[in-house]
Amino acid sequence: MKAFFDSLRRMVLSFAFPAHCPACGAYAEERGAWCAACLSRTVRPHRLALSDKQLAALDEAWAVGLYDGPLGDLVRALKYRKKRAVLPQIETALGAAGLPFGGSFDFAVPVPLHAAKERERGFNQTVLIFSPWLEATGIPLLPVLARGRKTMPQYGLGERERMANVRDAFCLTEGEAAGRLSGKRLLLLDDIMTTGATLTACAGVLKTAGAKRVAALVLASDR
Repeated sequence: MKAFFDSLRRMVLSFAFPAHCPACGAYAEERGAWCAACLSRTVRPHRLALSDKQLAALDEAWAVGLYDGPLGDLVRALKYRKKRAVLPQIETALGAAGLPFGGSFDFAVPVPLHAAKERERGFNQTVLIFSPWLEATGIPLLPVLARGRKTMPQYGLGERERMANVRDAFCLTEGEAAGRLSGKRLLLLDDIMTTGATLTACAGVLKTAGAKRVAALVLASDR
């Protein structure tokens, strides 16, 4: 019965609010769909170059595509305008990336927001972005990181300023046993990556807690 009503709801929404490609605006057959040309141009999974300092904490880092384009537009719409309606389009992009991560990781760990920021926004956008993909891939979500203090927005800061801004800002969640992470392979998730300061700081906490391997995956990067 639930499946019937879900299908009916999708039909009504498609009729009342026709779906469009998030990149070019062309008509799409269903919500969350892209036109084939835009999806092909936008979804370009690639490995990100890391500095020696970053490689001390992060084993590797990947992005689904570039931030300067439709993926960046979708992230900003979700993050700053709270438009959850873009999530099906993000889910489609992640599914089209064909990331070879299934079975490679024990857990996925989202980069946390400060508790006050998450209450204000109403969600952690990284969790919303990746949850359907994680379920399809079979990687359990393990939110074991917390942001122990407020930090300035990273936007507009230089690389050194970003590193200083997040230094010692992250920790394990209260009551989390560090031994639980010992020897584990972890996939660290965030919405975007610019300098990599946030991801490196988080990965350092996970490695200190005993993680065997920490790789990062972001939806979009300017690299």
